[in-house]
Amino acid sequence: MSILITTEATADFPESLTRDDIKIIPMGYTVNGVGYDGITEKLTPHEFYEAVSKAKTASDLPQTSQVTEYVAEEFFSKYLEEGYDIIHLALSSHLSGTIEQEKMAAKACLEKYPDRKVTVIDSLSASFGQGLMAYYASLKNQQGVSYEDLVNYIEKDLKLNINHLFAIDDLNHLCRTGRATKNEAFLGTALHIKPVLYIPNDGSLVPYTKVISQKKAIKTLIETMQKNAVKPGKDILVGVGAADAPEDRAFLKKLVEDLGYQTVEFDVGPVIGTHVGKGMIVVIYLGSNREDILK
Repeated sequence: MSILITTEATADFPESLTRDDIKIIPMGYTVNGVGYDGITEKLTPHEFYEAVSKAKTASDLPQTSQVTEYVAEEFFSKYLEEGYDIIHLALSSHLSGTIEQEKMAAKACLEKYPDRKVTVIDSLSASFGQGLMAYYASLKNQQGVSYEDLVNYIEKDLKLNINHLFAIDDLNHLCRTGRATKNEAFLGTALHIKPVLYIPNDGSLVPYTKVISQKKAIKTLIETMQKNAVKPGKDILVGVGAADAPEDRAFLKKLVEDLGYQTVEFDVGPVIGTHVGKGMIVVIYLGSNREDILK
């Protein structure tokens, strides 16, 4: 097999799905003034959210940075040198400018390795949406399809059919990233309001509805998922994830499995967790066009 599917640490890819043809670009982050490179220096998701809870000032809150052109070029070059062609699934361009750095890196790599191929695809996804896309691309890759057919499969059959549904536990994180006002965060916290969000076709993050209580939020994720999820079957996998909320994830997992689906659990790691905060729950699945949930 000479094709690799690559993506970034934002994919929250679980070790239980490790595959030889999927490679992840590590990403660094800072919390409480301490920097972690995501490789030799890193925190487990639980350690990360514990560290965030101890932040005393705004400067202590977590921060992340984009994958730079240099880092991406070094990453791609390693595998191109080994004789692989690369298809890279980048974090949605609507959420980060990382893809532009990676496109420049790909261009530089193609000049150094003119006999190899590197394609950077805007996944229009985030978190395990990127990861699930990589998983299905890997299954297709193992069938021995051509490079061009694999790119076409990702673009035409996967990209807008990977659905993301999130329920945010703490509106203060959305306020910090400009997706909620201070008043909304204050009232939401006081009234225990849980916003449910989804990623539409443009790859942004937008509100779907609001509910009261985490239990209602989980049930809303399930009810919404049933609107457009493909039927359970061989190789159909549903990702159930949480930001350091194992009991909520277990409840969500049971409800998904009660519908007949195979599930994979994943942790919302530090890079995505920086923007959504502890307690977020998420279900990610293959369905019809992601905007069909609005019908």
